[in-house]
Amino acid sequence: MLHRNITACVAVALLALSACGDDSGGITADTLPPTDTITAPDTVAADTVAVDTAADTAPGDTSPLDVADTAAPPEPTPVCVAIRGNGELITSHFAALARIAELFGPFEGVAGGSSASITSFLTESMHMHPLLWSCAGGTCTRAQAGARLGLLYKSLFGYLGAMTERDEAVAVSAILGVIQLAKDEGIGELVSADKLTEAWQALVTLFESEDVRGLVNPEVVELLKNSPDKGQHVKDIWNEISSFGGFGAADPIIFVRPGLINFPGLASQLGRIGSFYAGYGAYDEAAWRAFLDGCAEGSVGQSWPIVATIDAAGTSCGARFAALLSAWRADFVPQEATIHNRVEDRVGQHLRTLAITSVLTGQAAVAFEAARAHYVLAEPWTLEVAFADVKAGYWGAAVDVSGVVSNPKGYTDLKTSKALTLGQGKWRDVLSLSPAEPGLARAQALDATRVSAGGWPDLEPVLALKNAGCERVIYLTRRDPASNFGRGVAQLLGASAADDAALYDLSVATSSFSASLSEADGVWCTNWNAIGPTDLSAMMADAYNAPFEVHGDALVPAGPAYAPTTTDANLVGCTPGVVE
Repeated sequence: MLHRNITACVAVALLALSACGDDSGGITADTLPPTDTITAPDTVAADTVAVDTAADTAPGDTSPLDVADTAAPPEPTPVCVAIRGNGELITSHFAALARIAELFGPFEGVAGGSSASITSFLTESMHMHPLLWSCAGGTCTRAQAGARLGLLYKSLFGYLGAMTERDEAVAVSAILGVIQLAKDEGIGELVSADKLTEAWQALVTLFESEDVRGLVNPEVVELLKNSPDKGQHVKDIWNEISSFGGFGAADPIIFVRPGLINFPGLASQLGRIGSFYAGYGAYDEAAWRAFLDGCAEGSVGQSWPIVATIDAAGTSCGARFAALLSAWRADFVPQEATIHNRVEDRVGQHLRTLAITSVLTGQAAVAFEAARAHYVLAEPWTLEVAFADVKAGYWGAAVDVSGVVSNPKGYTDLKTSKALTLGQGKWRDVLSLSPAEPGLARAQALDATRVSAGGWPDLEPVLALKNAGCERVIYLTRRDPASNFGRGVAQLLGASAADDAALYDLSVATSSFSASLSEADGVWCTNWNAIGPTDLSAMMADAYNAPFEVHGDALVPAGPAYAPTTTDANLVGCTPGVVE
């Protein structure tokens, strides 16, 4: 879910790339970037990567004949990224991923549910950019492409900062304005005074007003207008308004009551952003090349506000980006009904991608449909579900999701045993369902026999990516135990104490959470829970400079080592076996 703060620019510190050469065969190893201090040239004009052919005794040569004295830096390790959903803090994903991209280059795969499904969609879109691997003069190295990908993540803040309240992504924040209007008009006082007829009229009038119509899920208005017990449903909708964004999981009404956000509409708006970064619509190759070639290298180590001031052939990077964005939107938006939108692409069509939602199957789906029907009629209802009928559903390419379900790695945890394929669905469906967590939206039918209830069931999709074929996986997360929201939703859907421990208990080495941490090759351990959603500078700086716990020596970054790298961060939710 995206909130009002997503449009603000943030300050993050990025890693500057550099490389050191080395001499061998009895020759002193170069350890510094400067040139050698001796004047004698090597005996060949172009050294091999590893060794000089003359007896150098200093860091580098000054002879113009010695054109390649330093070793080529090692190519960074290709990685997949498993992303934990984080609701209104979604922009912290962008900062962390910018750093990870600069360290390891473009990703081999990505996975996430809830808000992380949005991040996964944008990530796949950026990997489709026609110039991601096309540098001036030829094909980019992995490090160069990583710098370009990092710039694309940072430019999201420029994109979102340029939007108005009616434009893509930011439109969701307008729901907060609607809520404030409802409060300002005294609807809560009417409900408290049991003046439910007046409250009903005020809500319907507000939701159908010119300024609000189209922002609110039309199902809410339909429920209010057609309710056989308007008073009861007014109280339900007001309770939702007054607790909006609280992510509570104490009452099963969150599965049957319609949410305020129009998630299908949000999917279309997010599709614009994805289309822009994928090069759909009026793609201006010359403008994009000027931006990426002129700004990517200099953007490493800088926040977007600083990047925006960098001179790129006489024009600032910010001005170049603003111009190409403005021109693209001027062409795309008026005719988007006839232009292919990224949300019509299928998940994993362009990058190994897993998108996740919970799935009610069998009798659980039947129980939901019955409960929903009774709720709409304002009749007594219950939702009794066996947790065995609640699955973790994965969208993606057949070759990837088949691995998630068949479990070639042989994982024995409960979450892996619940894996279910949803096929290679369209992003439009995914973005309408996975971010639609209980409380923000009711459960929605996937088909005649299955129901989606939001992307909470796999918030650490490391094992899924490993089963899908990823060799190295970095888990992007935050410190702290498993969230109370996900555990609460599972309990409402029949999870026992034993199920809870098997999924979430970090003191149990075989739990799904513990196994995910142990199997990750690296854990990017932010502290986003400790930072308020309005403090974007702190949140982004934290995500960009987070401790990075590595398990083994398989991850080789571009350039020098990332300073906060450790083999033991000793942090709950990041370090295997740490529980407090």
